[in-house]
Amino acid sequence: MTAPTVAVATDFSARADRAIDRAKILQQELNAKLYVIHATNLPIDDPPDTAALDRKMRIATGLSAQGGATAFVYPHGLPPNAISATCEELNVDLLVLGPARYNTLGDYFLGTAVDYVLRHTTKPVLVVKNRAHQAYQQIVAGTDFSPGSAHAIVEATQLFPRAKVHVVHAWQVPFQAFNKDAYVAEEVERDQRKQMDAFMRELIARQPRLVDATHAIVRGGTFQAIEQGLELDPSALVVLGSHGTSGFKQATLGSITSDLLRFLETDTLVVNAKGAANQEA
Repeated sequence: MTAPTVAVATDFSARADRAIDRAKILQQELNAKLYVIHATNLPIDDPPDTAALDRKMRIATGLSAQGGATAFVYPHGLPPNAISATCEELNVDLLVLGPARYNTLGDYFLGTAVDYVLRHTTKPVLVVKNRAHQAYQQIVAGTDFSPGSAHAIVEATQLFPRAKVHVVHAWQVPFQAFNKDAYVAEEVERDQRKQMDAFMRELIARQPRLVDATHAIVRGGTFQAIEQGLELDPSALVVLGSHGTSGFKQATLGSITSDLLRFLETDTLVVNAKGAANQEA
């Protein structure tokens, strides 16, 4: 089996430390090849001082490019564009990023480099918000029962093979202002449970280790469903799919991916749902 490849981006600032630390853990956990990317912001005809960048990279990350397990990459151009293009060229299995700003929680991702990268790469992107102390023990994965969300969950189990998986789905009564009778909610809930059971059987058929996965349907919104799932383990990794055809605007739970990334306080893996279409083709 070919060793997986992980890429992590750094601008040498303190805000990149959490992503770097998580990438180191992933490198050890997966026995992965690690690419550390620093975009030079230089035009293509202006070659960077590679020796100076190597020294700066070693100081900033504590990593060395000797031995072959780690490589430093210095693409030209604006960082968001360069990071996205480099990950596609290297065909990495996972890109690790830190939040772009720390001023307030509302500053996350809105118009930032992270948001751009999410919109312009087909690779799974792990957005690291918390300090990395150990490998992820728990995954909380959102689903709307679509092929895209199934693909995201299967992809996550392959990237994080030791983590337990808990699948959540949010549901609401259609036209709730008019459908106030209790039996309507009961019927909707029964239908949602049937769909969840069928969805889990499909997942297990594709990824047998998910036979031990747990699941829940939650009456309410997307955020509430995921927050309830995180009660199992507040340090869990949240997994979301994104509809590649809509430019990463929609999460698999029917909410906006960027909103979830902005307000969730835990690390989040975003998987491009285009992979599901490729598997079906």
